[in-house]
Amino acid sequence: MSGDPFLLYPVSVVYQWGRKDAFPGAAGSTITATTIEENNAQTILIYDATGNKLTEGTTGVKSVDINTSGVLNGNTSQVYTIKNPLSFVYNLIGPWDWYTNTDAHNDALWGDNAKKSAYDPCPNDWHMPSRGTWNDLSSTAFPYYIGGEQISSGDITTTNGRLYNVMAWFPATGHRYRVSGALTNVGSIGCYWSSSVSGTNAIRLRFNMSVVNLNSPYYRAYGYPVRCVQE
Repeated sequence: MSGDPFLLYPVSVVYQWGRKDAFPGAAGSTITATTIEENNAQTILIYDATGNKLTEGTTGVKSVDINTSGVLNGNTSQVYTIKNPLSFVYNLIGPWDWYTNTDAHNDALWGDNAKKSAYDPCPNDWHMPSRGTWNDLSSTAFPYYIGGEQISSGDITTTNGRLYNVMAWFPATGHRYRVSGALTNVGSIGCYWSSSVSGTNAIRLRFNMSVVNLNSPYYRAYGYPVRCVQE
């Protein structure tokens, strides 16, 4: 294998765990707040084939409660999300899964080292990383950079991120919040989904300016970017 073994999808897209369709992420220069906790970014605009801007509530990105009429088919929302790929489905009660409001979780949506799933968002010859893929991404081998400088604290900017083995760049993209779908923590925190699960949660890589958390379980309704690995 040569080159970067990790395929980075555009920073401007994120996925709720297990979904095949992406949501737009942050525009590169639209950070509006000053603290890590409050940091937000605007959504990149989406246009239809004729150049008309799509807005929330029409055919653009919108947040939908899983208990809204028509979302659930039986006890899952999978049919609805396939038909409505830009609907960010949220659940106001635990376990905060977009897929179901019961215990009918689907742990195989992204395959997890099994045969590549039809919902795996990675291209041919690539697949979602499984638990353990990032085990050697220690703070030493995976240092944080701010404005091109290796440093563990400083300003929140969309150029921040961590560099693995001087080879693979992981931007601090932030995420879409599990309830509102709002973009938060852009430029301060990076979270990347794996294909693996742990109980009702899914496994992610998470880092901020000072800490790297490997194989961290969290709610499936969050929107995180993905980093594909080569088969």
